[in-house]
Amino acid sequence: MRLEDTQLEIRPRSILECLDLAFLFCSRHWLGLLLAGAAGMIPAEFFSWWIDPSDELNLYLSLLIATLLQPWATMFVTLYLGQVIFSPTLSLRRILRDAGRALPAYLAFQLLLKGLCLASVILSPIVFLGMYYLDEIILLEKPRLSRIWKRRTAMNSGIIGRIFSLCLIDTLIAMGGALILALSFRAVTALWEDHLETSWLTDDDEFIWNWLLTDDWQGILASNLILIFLTVFRFMTYLDNRIRREGWDVELKLRAQAELYREREATT
Repeated sequence: MRLEDTQLEIRPRSILECLDLAFLFCSRHWLGLLLAGAAGMIPAEFFSWWIDPSDELNLYLSLLIATLLQPWATMFVTLYLGQVIFSPTLSLRRILRDAGRALPAYLAFQLLLKGLCLASVILSPIVFLGMYYLDEIILLEKPRLSRIWKRRTAMNSGIIGRIFSLCLIDTLIAMGGALILALSFRAVTALWEDHLETSWLTDDDEFIWNWLLTDDWQGILASNLILIFLTVFRFMTYLDNRIRREGWDVELKLRAQAELYREREATT
């Protein structure tokens, strides 16, 4: 891999710079992100509907299912990000191969372990703080199953405060962004239908439920678009974390020089 092939400059960034970079990246690669997001999110939505097509689950169970489905829904987005940033060409075959290889780790950590932690109120903070970069570790670093948790510990240790700040930012973006997008989509729909339904805005008891876990297409589309953006944002902070903790920028430069040297040796 050559550094000139990357789609962004490899250097340390603040949280706000990572947020700005996420906006910039989404604007430049919106089509690829939408296609990668649809590949995981459409099956996740069908599975969620299959579990309870009547949408009569209580709020806690709905949030539990949504949290468990989130890594599966964004799997292809994370794999797409890894390729489009560090590979000169995009390979659909490699994305599918990496997704298949990650299935055992996803079943063990993102389904069984995460489900057990979420079922316990005491252990639930582990999901949001201790597993923050677990998707990127499994999909991009590809460690052996027995080394995943050790790698997660090395990645997240000593930065719980920063991860807590990132979780707060994620929550604010998810809630505010989903609300704004849902309102925008409903406003556009109102132009087609010549009326705007506002009763859900004035019903205090059902307000959060209606716009956060709504079953209309506007709310579902808004939530999934925000989820794609948050995946990009987390990916940028993951790169920043590796650079700050492991000197990954230096490693990449040395790796690029070694590869360039091998290419020159091969041509001569």
